[in-house]
Amino acid sequence: MEEPDVMEIDHMECDVCGERTFQEREGYYYCIECGTKKEQLRAVEISAEDTFNDTSKHVSQRTIKKPKVKAEENDITSWEFFNYVLRGFLDELLNMGAKPELKLMTLQVWAAYMARMEVAFNKNNEMGLPKLNVRALARDAHIIYNYKKIKRKRERQDKQLQAPEIGDERANWREWRKTKRKLDESGYKGKKGAQSESTLQTNQSLQLQWSVNARKCMKKQMPLKHLDKHSLDSSGSMLCHGLRPKASLLCNFDRNIYCLNIIKLYTVLAIALNQIEDDIQLTDLIRFVNEEHLTSRYMLSYLPENVAIHGKTLVKQMELNHQRDKCGYKFLRAQISHMSRFIDMNGFQKPDLEALTKRYVLELDLPPVIASYVSSLMDVLPPAFEPNFGIHVYPRYEARVMAYIIYVMKLLFGLDDVKERAISESAMLINKELLKPTDEHTEQVQPLFVYTEWMQFVELRKVLVSHYSESFAQRFRVTTGNGRKVNDFLNKERKQKEHEYNHIEMQITPAMQRIHENISLIFETLLKDKFGESSSESFMKDHIEFQPSLTPAHSYFKRILLHASQAEEGEMSVQIPDFMKIDHTERQLEPFKYQTAELAQHLAVRGKTLRVEELAVQKEYEEIGIFQMLARPTIRHREWRANCEITTQNWLDELRRREKRPKFEFRRPVATYGRQYQNKMMERAVRRQALERDNPFWKLRDTPNYILTIDNEDVSLNSLASIQTFDEDNMDPLRVPLKMPRRQVRPMSQETTASAQPKSEEPIREEEDITGEQELLLKISNFDCWLLHGYITRMKDSSKQKLRSIFPCSFRWLLETCAATLGVEWDVVYEQLLVLEVVFHHGIEDWSCHSNHLRLKYNILNKDINLLTKSFRDMW
Repeated sequence: MEEPDVMEIDHMECDVCGERTFQEREGYYYCIECGTKKEQLRAVEISAEDTFNDTSKHVSQRTIKKPKVKAEENDITSWEFFNYVLRGFLDELLNMGAKPELKLMTLQVWAAYMARMEVAFNKNNEMGLPKLNVRALARDAHIIYNYKKIKRKRERQDKQLQAPEIGDERANWREWRKTKRKLDESGYKGKKGAQSESTLQTNQSLQLQWSVNARKCMKKQMPLKHLDKHSLDSSGSMLCHGLRPKASLLCNFDRNIYCLNIIKLYTVLAIALNQIEDDIQLTDLIRFVNEEHLTSRYMLSYLPENVAIHGKTLVKQMELNHQRDKCGYKFLRAQISHMSRFIDMNGFQKPDLEALTKRYVLELDLPPVIASYVSSLMDVLPPAFEPNFGIHVYPRYEARVMAYIIYVMKLLFGLDDVKERAISESAMLINKELLKPTDEHTEQVQPLFVYTEWMQFVELRKVLVSHYSESFAQRFRVTTGNGRKVNDFLNKERKQKEHEYNHIEMQITPAMQRIHENISLIFETLLKDKFGESSSESFMKDHIEFQPSLTPAHSYFKRILLHASQAEEGEMSVQIPDFMKIDHTERQLEPFKYQTAELAQHLAVRGKTLRVEELAVQKEYEEIGIFQMLARPTIRHREWRANCEITTQNWLDELRRREKRPKFEFRRPVATYGRQYQNKMMERAVRRQALERDNPFWKLRDTPNYILTIDNEDVSLNSLASIQTFDEDNMDPLRVPLKMPRRQVRPMSQETTASAQPKSEEPIREEEDITGEQELLLKISNFDCWLLHGYITRMKDSSKQKLRSIFPCSFRWLLETCAATLGVEWDVVYEQLLVLEVVFHHGIEDWSCHSNHLRLKYNILNKDINLLTKSFRDMW
């Protein structure tokens, strides 16, 4: 009896004890330590006939691959995958302070979307299985219907050109060896790979079911009978068409709404936040995404542990690698419109505009009086946000509120590069007097708000916060160093490793692990050479972690000030000047609204008098400007003949003489209607006034006529163009309601009337010198502002840049700062500002006629102003 051969096989070890030495018995190999049979290894006899050699028979080892058994219970469809991710995003928003009602509303919106996709909650589905939509994935078809697509194999050209000869002995032996190897493997599979009857039943393929919209799209490419053949083709043998049509053949709506990705989750959350009227607005949600508080980096941590192990395979099969994670305001707003139209929503909920105004005022570090001023303007004519472009278009709530703030600042300070500087200089002189040390009994008063100092504060705050937050720097377009960008990248990678599972638990081969270690070593070496520190050292050096906030600039800067107060000397890489520690929200803004009684009393205690002077708009901005796009001329086909006898110089001169037609122009609103149309408009206005006068339901009351005694004369209050007769030193409240603001605060006293008479100049100069030492001048705006109107919706970027260059520098800076605070482009905010200015300045009939309501103006004879008013009134 022959003794069994004992040998050591490379790259093989026992599954029980780990021994590498085996002995061969009857074609199988057994471990010499524990006697366990190695099923993956067989001994195969190879004779001389197989190798065409004259040697004797010998035995070779052949490894039999173990069949891959998939854990079907761990396979999830794309809808189930995004269910887990949506729940993770929802938990993140709840931790940020969202309302608890968000969970139920998100479920309702998501369920409505799944029902329209015919994935779930569909009563007409007889089989109860999800149907394949327009952008179906092969993974979903395989999991639900056991659909397998056969891979196309390229045949060798020599096989196609030359058919094998029947009498070729070499080819026959090759086919016999292939058959023998398959028989050897089948013996192993027959013992270990046998399937039960239940497994065979579950692996049976089902007929593919398409949704209604998917069938409609597929019928454009193939007949209905051919589509039914594809539904019955469970093995994927038909290679003429795929599971889904090409994206280039779909319209924009179908291509966006049927593609399930991370953007759809953001859309569902945005709609749910609006429906429950949460404080988190659309711009806040986009900012959370850009700051990566909501991101696909950590989506594997939202999955169950048995599913997250196969994370790389999931990402690859769901085609998430080529899909973008972050999105802008314009794109996500369009996605919300598509989604609301798809699930048939009735409209959007208007948020609390007053609370939103207070939040934006705090974010800009402005006094709270601005918010009260904006609230009073909203009460005069509340914004309606009428759905003129359809109920599915998401209104610009945040941009409208920010436009109100810009409009108030424009009324208070002019923003024409001259008026705000003059107002700020006068306020700085008064602040010097208020901040002087006085007696202990003198009450301390807050200084006045200075616009130029506030601009410096906001601009430097951008730089300081951008130094510690790269997303903040990108939003405000602040340039940061490469070192800060690398640190931000390393922090994100570190967070991703903390949220995900350990690399040991993931399905990573030793080769992949070595590649990862080599890349990490190269990256660390580059960091050492370039910045002189490793990634761990850069993390510990001058790093501040910011928590999500609804007022990021305000909260982040407070966090930096707290870090600076607790840091040791030389620990921070930036130096914060003293003027950055001033709280501008506590500054006084009431004196700029004619409320100067309290300020005059404080100055009187210090032995000073207050004189208020109004500043008008610059002469260059007194008239209203119009900007518009010029229509493209129709291109007519003409016959062009070449002039072969023209010289080069004549040809260049002719090109210079040709003036290109501009695509964008500025002009004044001088267009008018014809005389006949003007008469019709005036007749309609008279008829409307007569109807209002005779209608008993209109309780219109005339403004009461008050008689004032001025210089021993009875003067009617309504006859005064402006209240210029009251002394500014006397700030006692009047007993009559004043509808018109004071236009000239300088009193018309005997001194002003006597100044018209010729007198010697020397006594007047002496009096001015004496009074000038005790008098402080406060310059304020007369609440007149410059206007530049036009249609900005269809303007090109080049025209927008030209329009931007026309703006005064102070207004341009404020407009871009407010737009960056929201995370939108400046033209979005400026369009909402145009709505306010056109309606307030041209769309109101008379501000002083009625006390209970306003009458809109419809009889505007100026054609340009009338068209603007009609267009922007519809957007109100």
